[in-house]
Amino acid sequence: METIMKNFKYGILVLILFLGSCSAEDGVDGQIGPQGPAGTDGQDGNANVVSVLFENQTISNGDNVFDIPELTQEIFDTGIVYAYVTVTGNTYWETLPLSLGQDIILEIDKIEVGKATLRATFTQSNLRLRFVLVEGNDASGIDFENYLEVQSFYNLTD
Repeated sequence: METIMKNFKYGILVLILFLGSCSAEDGVDGQIGPQGPAGTDGQDGNANVVSVLFENQTISNGDNVFDIPELTQEIFDTGIVYAYVTVTGNTYWETLPLSLGQDIILEIDKIEVGKATLRATFTQSNLRLRFVLVEGNDASGIDFENYLEVQSFYNLTD
């Protein structure tokens, strides 16, 4: 028992010395290192995104056309259009198509340059609609089964 107590005291002493040697203060900051190499210019990303908001809208049963001049030929040809809906005052958006049970009640029916048509199976006012338009990169000539073509198109490095 004496040996256990003696070892316990030494263990506590070592722990106290170890913890006491740690300092809360940082040392002196070193010098700033040399400037790194400049980055390479890569292909532009997909930062061209436009959000178009329609406030206080009424959706009627059938087709509802929204004029969206920001929906350009380029977006039509190579981009994508997302649509969202909410009731004015809600703190959330719902993605189209919107369904109720098994039935789709609001969806994008047609996208054209300058406009989008939503098809509804209900009538409701006081809605907010948001269209998010994303420009794309035309990759129609790329064989996505050939990694070398994909690597070259996207300027990928190994």
